[in-house]
Amino acid sequence: MANRFTINAYWSLLKGVTLVRARILLSGTTPVLQKWTYPAPNSGTIGSYGTAPTSGGGAGGFGDTAGCEGVLSVTRTGTGLWTVQLQDSFQRVLDLGGYASLAGGTSNIVAIHENTSISDMVASGGSKVGVALLSATATAADPDASSYVTLNMVLQNSTSP
Repeated sequence: MANRFTINAYWSLLKGVTLVRARILLSGTTPVLQKWTYPAPNSGTIGSYGTAPTSGGGAGGFGDTAGCEGVLSVTRTGTGLWTVQLQDSFQRVLDLGGYASLAGGTSNIVAIHENTSISDMVASGGSKVGVALLSATATAADPDASSYVTLNMVLQNSTSP
């Protein structure tokens, strides 16, 4: 199970509920995990997204480590299908959703769901979550190039009820 301290964010009857959020930029059809960069204190500027590191000192998502905020990597496995490798292992997926956004237009992705044939919560190196991106015709589709996809995954980090 995830061994880092998480911030209590939910009033839930379930123990160990954790939100993991990922922002992904599409470079053609390749998903590129993004990392929020905070500005220097008292700089008068706001933060911005940049490409998350793909290697570093291990899991954790802080400093020079690979990935960002609980997500290690995102890989395209087919049209509209991704595998999200998490930095930690979790018990189960409680909810998965998100949205796609495109500058100057409307995204062709209207729904995001879990692809349970890919999900593997006991995968070596951290849980894997399958993601299916769906078009208005309810078929798997790749987002438009240069669009952003934001995933919100609610996971359970506890083995006890």
